[in-house]
Amino acid sequence: MRNQIPAIQKIFNKSHIQMTKSKSLVVMALSVSALNLTGCSTIADGMDAVGSGVVYVAEGFDKVASEVAIEKKADDQFVLTENFYEPVRSLDSWSMRIEARDVCPQGYIYLNRFAQKTSGFAYSDAQCEADMPCEYKLEWLIKCQDVPKEPFSLFGKT
Repeated sequence: MRNQIPAIQKIFNKSHIQMTKSKSLVVMALSVSALNLTGCSTIADGMDAVGSGVVYVAEGFDKVASEVAIEKKADDQFVLTENFYEPVRSLDSWSMRIEARDVCPQGYIYLNRFAQKTSGFAYSDAQCEADMPCEYKLEWLIKCQDVPKEPFSLFGKT
């Protein structure tokens, strides 16, 4: 009987740990559900206000620090260009978005977005630090159109 007590104790400890984990998960799920039902709008409103403030400050800085060229193609079409000195990471640019919203306050759609360069593109910062020229031009062709503004999100674009 004495040898069975540690075995019974191990079984009890193991089942107690599993029950504690499952209870924790249930409590956490209920808490998140309750938070979603009761305070979601308050938290979301607070996060929207903070996010809008951060975006406002960043946009002000970006507008001063970047040079986006704008050319009008038609009544509702514009070509936006900006030079970058780094490897191409994406065809998106915050400063170009700001300028696009300025020329198309009701919204816009992309007709074309591309990066152009006379020689090969760099794939990493190390290539730019070596002897490879990393300058490229990002160009967007946009069309003004009634498009709702995307709400702020901590998790990026939706």
